[in-house]
Amino acid sequence: MLKLIVLAAVWKLTAAIGSASDTPLQINGEVLPYDVWHVMVMPGETINYDGPNLLAPFLDDVEIQSRNAFTAPEKPGIYDLEFRTRSGDVASDIALFVLEPSSRIDASGRLNGYRIGQYPQDEPVGFIRLDEGNGDVQVSPNFRIGQFLCKQQPDHWPKYLLISSANLGRLEHLLAAIRSDGITDAETFFVMSGYRTPFYNTAIGSAKLSRHMYGDATDIYIDVSPRDGVMDDINRDGALDKEDANFFYDYAEQLFARSDVSAGGLGSYGSNAVHGPFVHVDGRGRRARWGR
Repeated sequence: MLKLIVLAAVWKLTAAIGSASDTPLQINGEVLPYDVWHVMVMPGETINYDGPNLLAPFLDDVEIQSRNAFTAPEKPGIYDLEFRTRSGDVASDIALFVLEPSSRIDASGRLNGYRIGQYPQDEPVGFIRLDEGNGDVQVSPNFRIGQFLCKQQPDHWPKYLLISSANLGRLEHLLAAIRSDGITDAETFFVMSGYRTPFYNTAIGSAKLSRHMYGDATDIYIDVSPRDGVMDDINRDGALDKEDANFFYDYAEQLFARSDVSAGGLGSYGSNAVHGPFVHVDGRGRRARWGR
């Protein structure tokens, strides 16, 4: 009888540990979709987290002693938030972006000298601050923060930008599928255009309400074989042209139609004097299609 009681106790303990380990990691109520991800908060904001109780949180290599909540640093920048196992292995590696408040944009439309300009509507509450040398920080398994920078003021630091978690999830889903189907072995997509400041967006004559200004639009192509700055011949017809963008568009359209990614925009573009073919992917929250 005693043996049965002991066995039952061991089983309950094992089940409890297993159940805790299976709990997905959540930060501020959002389930992290990947072990490598990012979180954006304002300075001094309370960060709530929940997940496996066998994991310990570390911020910039210092263990967070409070459980289930802590306060974000006051200084804008990038911090390394890790959740580690008891053996010290990193289970989740998160880029914690403490945003620079948009209230600090000066009368000339600049944020610490970086020209933001004026938003036509819905000005963001803050921006990711990127200091020199931090472009390789991973924001998802296969994308780095530096891939999404606006093409302005190349020698000015700090720079500022926005990224969309929903659109990054969409890009990761698309990359995983197209790799799995053997169309490419690309480690990432080439992001031709990610975030655009309102100043830059106006300067290039883009749409007044372009989603690029909010960090949830990307112009992408596959550039692996050969790596030459233009779209690969992914439809394998021997030519590098808009048909490759159309093939990419059709693939993404069919993939998104049968998956649970949020609604967004999809466009196909051909070459011109300054760029090769590419596909536009965004997370505007409603379905939009063009260029095909």
